[in-house]
Order: sequence, then structure tokens, then C-alpha cells
Amino acid sequence: MGRMESDETDTKRVTVRVPENVVEAYEESLDDDTNRSEDLRAYMRQQAKHPAADGGLTPPGDDETLASAYSVLQRAAGDAPLPVDEAKSLIAAQTNIPKSSVSRRALKPLRDRGYVRRCGDPINRPMLEVR
Repeated sequence: MGRMESDETDTKRVTVRVPENVVEAYEESLDDDTNRSEDLRAYMRQQAKHPAADGGLTPPGDDETLASAYSVLQRAAGDAPLPVDEAKSLIAAQTNIPKSSVSRRALKPLRDRGYVRRCGDPINRPMLEVR
């Protein structure tokens, strides 16, 4: 299979050693119009969005405020990205954190721990993807 360049920006190369027979069996299982890289990227995206079959991410257990903020975001977002301003308002209302402090006290710690990810247009329409 020839080398194909990714059309995605802001990428990171991931290298893994796999037994040759496993690679061959994997390649045979792919559709004719899908290459190994495309399939692995799609799988990684799916795993990142829904990390575990046993319930996935659970609210942070060491910080009640973060747990509450995360639960609010999960309920509001469902499977769709949530506008950052709406997320801040919801968290402020549910946790009694001033809206001006929500980014520092809730969103940044949740982002650092992998519970949320910024997406969308960072200037005109910043969004949060809740995992």
C-alpha cells in the first residue's frame, strides 16, 4: 500500500509495532476504498469520543465542583458540541461559580483532564466537545 499524505492539519505521527501476520489480516479486512491510516484515524476518533464500553469517563471523583460541572455539560451537550458561552452559563447556574471564573475554575481543569475539548471556530463560534 502506497504512502498517502493526511489531509488533516495539526497531526501527530503515531508508530506502533504489530506482528506481520496481524497487519496482513487487518489489511485484508479493510474495504477496497479505505486505507490503513484512514481506518485507524476513524477508530481513534471513535475511541476518543466514546472511550470505554464499561461506561466511559466518569465524573471527577476528587473534586465535587468539577464533577457537577461535567455532569451539567454531559446533559446539555448530548452528542453535539456545545457553545462555550452556553456551557459557561450552565455551569455558573448549577455550581454557583461566577460566570467570569468558570473558564479558570471548571473548563480548564476539565480540558486538562480530557473531559472536554475545544472545537469549532475559536474566534467566531468557540464550541466544546464533551466526552
